[in-house]
Amino acid sequence: MGRFHLGVMFVPLLVGCAGGNGGQPAEGAANGAAVEADKPAEPELVGVKKKLQGTWEIVRYTSEHPIPNEAMPLMADLFESLRIGFEKDAQSVRTSKTPDESAPYQIEGESGDAFTLRGSGGMFDGAKCRFLGPDEWEVTDRGKTWPGVSVLRRTRR
Repeated sequence: MGRFHLGVMFVPLLVGCAGGNGGQPAEGAANGAAVEADKPAEPELVGVKKKLQGTWEIVRYTSEHPIPNEAMPLMADLFESLRIGFEKDAQSVRTSKTPDESAPYQIEGESGDAFTLRGSGGMFDGAKCRFLGPDEWEVTDRGKTWPGVSVLRRTRR
C-alpha cells in the first residue's frame, strides 16, 4: 500500500461567444464562413457530470494488492504527473511524459453523489465513485490493472 501526493494543475476551458447578426457572414470571416447565430444552445450539464468538469489529481491511492518494489518508481512518477480531465463528453488522461489520451465517458447509476463511471476501457472504467465534497471524490476500482481505492482532488493551477 502506498500514499502519494501530486502537484496541482488547472486547465482553463475557453468558451467563445459570437453576437447575432441575422445569419450574415461576419466581416473578415475566413472563406466567407457565416456566424451560426440561430444554432440551438447545447443543454447544460447537471448532477455528477457537472461536478466532474475540470482537471483532477490523485492525492491518495490504496492498492487492493501489495505493490511490487520494482513498480514503486513508476508509481511515484505517476503520482507526480498524472492528471485526469473531464470535459462535456470526453475523459482525458495525461502525464508529463505522455501525450493526452482521450476517451468518451458516461455516468451510470447516479444516486446523489454516488455513481458508476464508464470510460470505454479508459481509466476507472466501471469504477464505483462518490463525491466526498465539491472538490474531492473517491473511486473504488476493481479493474485488473490498478484495483484499489483512489481519492481525487480538483486541481487549482
